[in-house]
Amino acid sequence: MVEEHKKQETTPLVFFYHGITNQKERGLEPGYALASNGMRVIIPDAYRHGERKEEAYAGEPAAEFWSVVLKNIKELPDIVEAYVEAGLAKRETVSVTGLSMGGITTCIALTQYPWIHSAACLMGSPDPVGLSHWALQSRWAEGLPPLDDEKVNALMAPFENLSLKEHPESLVDTPFYIWHGTADESVPYEQMEQFVNSISGEAYADNICFRSTEGAGHRVPYAIFEEMAVFLGNVYSH
Repeated sequence: MVEEHKKQETTPLVFFYHGITNQKERGLEPGYALASNGMRVIIPDAYRHGERKEEAYAGEPAAEFWSVVLKNIKELPDIVEAYVEAGLAKRETVSVTGLSMGGITTCIALTQYPWIHSAACLMGSPDPVGLSHWALQSRWAEGLPPLDDEKVNALMAPFENLSLKEHPESLVDTPFYIWHGTADESVPYEQMEQFVNSISGEAYADNICFRSTEGAGHRVPYAIFEEMAVFLGNVYSH
């Protein structure tokens, strides 16, 4: 999504990643807000979602969620490259955003790609390992074979290096907008709150804008999409 008069121009490129069981069309509202603030917005269907629903998966059932996230991460540079080669974007002006699973994708992307200019995480978590332990005690685990802590740790071992909680220095010089509702039952608010509090005062945390809404659940109000879009738009206009 991009403003009509900027279609052929080189503009800041922003990705918006949707949540689990959703598809790219759910990104239209945030996409509109972001495009209205001068950015070209890419809203991909995640692996095994939307038009990609039939793509094969043969791994551990409990790890399917993370296979989707990792595919988002793997595909991101290729999409950026396509827009750079087409003259529609520059590598140094790429933002990554998303909600829920897309917010989790954003946090991991920040640990892997130092070229990310700015980012926004809505209802996400910076702690993949902690989130997995939490999820397997929650309604998300319904219908899955039981997994003990040892197996979870083994499954999630590759994520130690992808964890923003473990590598918060990845945020250096990166404007980062975060929003979370305090009553979220799908992705725990406390993980993000503890993370932000734990790095408060560090130089690499200077560019964090952390917003929360008391009593809000797992749904992003449109006003937050607008606030996120203005935050990222301002980053590029200064």
